[in-house]
Amino acid sequence: MLTLRSTSEPRQRTRALPLVAICLGYFMVIIDATAVSLSLPALGRDLGGGLGVLQWVVDGYTLAFATLLLSAGALGDRVGPHRVFCAGLTLFTVTSAACGLAPTAATLVAARLVQGAAVALLVSSSLALLQAAHPDARSRARAVGIWGGVAGIAAAFGPVVAGC
Repeated sequence: MLTLRSTSEPRQRTRALPLVAICLGYFMVIIDATAVSLSLPALGRDLGGGLGVLQWVVDGYTLAFATLLLSAGALGDRVGPHRVFCAGLTLFTVTSAACGLAPTAATLVAARLVQGAAVALLVSSSLALLQAAHPDARSRARAVGIWGGVAGIAAAFGPVVAGC
């Protein structure tokens, strides 16, 4: 005998998978934004460059992210949030590797600028994907709450990870 509960379980599982993927992407973004601050002294020693260069490592990321966020959202409206999210995740992964392998401070700053653009793609499309995966208001409110909670956890976790 089928019960109402057993028919809703696959639907809840398919709703949970996008939420997990979106939250993991957002977690990486927030950790990256907060962890770099503790790494600045080591970056200055290893890559050279003064305070101005280190400021660009942090602020270039934030500047690119903030500047491109609305445009990235409009792009998601045109080509679809799934495509934009996947492009942002791919670009973020590639630029994270580029940041880790940067031989000079200038290369790191350039990689961080592109990484900020990737973050704009990820974040702008993540809420559209949550809305599509959770069409009813109650479920969507819960998903957005979880998404925001993940950001808070990642912001607290970033400096801990960087300090290890």
